[in-house]
Amino acid sequence: MIRICDVSISFDELPILTNINIEIAKGELLVLLGKNGCGKSVLMKSIVGLIQNYSGSIFIHDNNIQYIRDQQECMSIFGYVFQKGGLFDSMSVYDNIAFGMRRNNVDEDTIRTTITQLLARVGLQGSEDKAPSELSGGMQKRVGLARAICQNPEIILYDDPTAGLDPILSDSIADLIIDIKHNYKTTSIVATHDLKVARKIADRVALIYDKNIVFSGYSDEFFSNYNEYARQFNNGDIEGPIDIF
Repeated sequence: MIRICDVSISFDELPILTNINIEIAKGELLVLLGKNGCGKSVLMKSIVGLIQNYSGSIFIHDNNIQYIRDQQECMSIFGYVFQKGGLFDSMSVYDNIAFGMRRNNVDEDTIRTTITQLLARVGLQGSEDKAPSELSGGMQKRVGLARAICQNPEIILYDDPTAGLDPILSDSIADLIIDIKHNYKTTSIVATHDLKVARKIADRVALIYDKNIVFSGYSDEFFSNYNEYARQFNNGDIEGPIDIF
């Protein structure tokens, strides 16, 4: 489904990621772990085409993502959940979710039905007319989830979806991510610092350290602490500052 081959990314000649190689199978949920600033978000933004200045190749269904230029085709492939919700402050909840569908000329009756169903799924029935500023952080994340799945994307990327939430809200977001994966049959990549959430949702885990992937394997293997890097990360003593919580 997704193949990342020898991808290296630098900003102003400062290397961020070097020779990244990983594959994500169709329907799989991969959790990206690593300390703050290790390049998790940079890698995800490269996958969806928000960052295009990299060496190497990223393939979706054996198609190089750099050659997928049609916006509607990209919208049908990807959903993206931003760390802070990424909602438009000047728009209502309804219009935030409708934004992408309207750009793709979906009719308003379909938009209305879709939004009603999605808000019910994320537990925000009746919130259509509220502004983002009227919502708690957890509610904004749920709107972001609804917006990400409104056009049934094949792939959803979640950038630190539980950041700033208390453990109960974090667990509810984890449940929603699992629900979306199973009900929408999506392939998912989740960047997070929350080890409890990672343990709950991950099929596989990739750990980024010192610009490389130093562990890639099944979740059970990562949390068994068999791998040296995994053990150090789980214990919070891998070299360099780690922002787990």
